[in-house]
Amino acid sequence: MKSMPINSVPADTDSDESQRAIREKLLLREAQLSQAQRMAGMASWEWYFGDTRIRWSPEMYLFWGYEPGEIEVDLDSVAQTTHVDDLPILQSAIGRALNGEDLEMEYRRYDKLGREIFIHTIGRIIHNEKGEPLGVFGIDMNITARKQQELHLEHLNRQLAEKNRELEKRNAELSAFSFAASHDLQEPLRKIRMFNSLILEREANRLSTEGQTYFNRSMQSAERMQALIKNLAAYARTNLVVRPRQLVDLNQLLTQLQNQLEEPIGQQQATLITDPLPVVSVVEFMFGQLLQNLLRNALTYTRPDVKPVIQITYGKVSSSEVPTEAAIKSATCHRLTVADNGMGFDPVYNQKIFGLFQRLNSTGDTPAGTGTGLALCQRIMDHHGGIITADGQPGVGATFTLYWPADEAAT
Repeated sequence: MKSMPINSVPADTDSDESQRAIREKLLLREAQLSQAQRMAGMASWEWYFGDTRIRWSPEMYLFWGYEPGEIEVDLDSVAQTTHVDDLPILQSAIGRALNGEDLEMEYRRYDKLGREIFIHTIGRIIHNEKGEPLGVFGIDMNITARKQQELHLEHLNRQLAEKNRELEKRNAELSAFSFAASHDLQEPLRKIRMFNSLILEREANRLSTEGQTYFNRSMQSAERMQALIKNLAAYARTNLVVRPRQLVDLNQLLTQLQNQLEEPIGQQQATLITDPLPVVSVVEFMFGQLLQNLLRNALTYTRPDVKPVIQITYGKVSSSEVPTEAAIKSATCHRLTVADNGMGFDPVYNQKIFGLFQRLNSTGDTPAGTGTGLALCQRIMDHHGGIITADGQPGVGATFTLYWPADEAAT
């Protein structure tokens, strides 16, 4: 018998090396898959038809808080740890799989500690060489964080819907008030003014000088009350009326306002100086009301023997140039300034002046306003996503500056 040389190699050594290399590659791929599943918050499982057992990957055990191999998993144990409300989802998925259909579902289960976990499951049918379905290979993904965010968002949406219902109710109440202010409350005042006027016309010779003075004061009070009610209705209407913005030429709008104020401008011999103004996207009737209020103030609160000069300037500024207390969401802003040389006011009232019913010049020597005009101006600027600021100097004049987004999308 011939002896085998000491350095000879069996014929199947190459095959063994090849199988070992394949096993190493498989182990490497399994390790890579395991790492990828952990990083992605996923785990895999297999279920073969005809067998109630479900094979979990090591990551699946960890996924549910167990050590690998700690428990036996089958269809019953999965059903027992599924949220009772989601059992129909699980049963429907199993039925589809038994019919050879891929499955995808979201449902809730409980982990080892009893914590509720939202799961997104994707299952694909495993086929044999003949194309016959053998079972399902599935991937589970923990979507609890996403679902909690969705539930939180739903809660916020419900709160928002409730707030909207409350707002609609309040708007309806304000609408009723606005109607009453425009009609029901105006009518008694109209009659008071009418009867006072008739008495002064027909019975003046029977009244003493003091009596005529009282009737004149009564007329003035009724007129002032009528103006107050009208302004309050306008103040309320700024929140009730939702109208789309449109492109408005401020030059044309200002010309219209000058025509409307022609009488007080002529009486005061006022001069209006204005920069060329742009075309802007605003609610026209609101912006017209705002500018009219500012012009009326400049024509009303004047200094004796000083002809009013009203100067309107315009420019675009960056958001960094807007007063720091403002929060305008736009890189650039419109800035429109209305300045006068009238009575002015103490700078300590720069903010207070915009309060409803605030009247700084209410002495016997100065005109009495209703205290609603500047509050309305501020509300209109709020509606346009902007602000209005005031700066006064007694005996020098007042300056009102409007800032609102130049980027229409930011408003």
